[in-house]
Amino acid sequence: MASRRDFMETLYRESSGRIFDFLYKYTGNPEVASDLMQDTFLNFFKKYADSDLNREQSLKLLYTIARNRSINHAKKFSTVRETGAEDMGVFQEKGPTFVRKAELSDLESRLKECLAFLPEDERYAVVLKNIENYTLADIAEVMGISVATASRLVVRATGKLLEIAKEKQIFPGN
Repeated sequence: MASRRDFMETLYRESSGRIFDFLYKYTGNPEVASDLMQDTFLNFFKKYADSDLNREQSLKLLYTIARNRSINHAKKFSTVRETGAEDMGVFQEKGPTFVRKAELSDLESRLKECLAFLPEDERYAVVLKNIENYTLADIAEVMGISVATASRLVVRATGKLLEIAKEKQIFPGN
């Protein structure tokens, strides 16, 4: 049982930043993202502590739980989202994401604003694909949809993001 506990501790230590980033990109609020992340891991540990899931399976479940928790939170607290937090906390993922690769903090905040214009499912699909580098099969599994639907969501969301970026005159070269 000690090895399973070690696995869960390692999973939290290595994945909490990724889950926080995912939730922050959806909520735009670091405090809410942190609360939802803690709730996600607590729920995962309660339900799957004794399971024989590997790291990849565990991550997929964590993203699924995080997505569902954030949807429930959004439905429960459908208020205006806060933006522009200075400190994103210690859970910020240190690995590169497509937003961070943009190199400009102004561009990062404007791209985050563009994500907010997407419908919920499209936003999740494009974040999982472009920020978390998930395959279409993984996205389909996390979102509980077919691979074809996941593909359509990613393509549609990418097209919409490009249109929004053009409208707002957001280009990496600017």
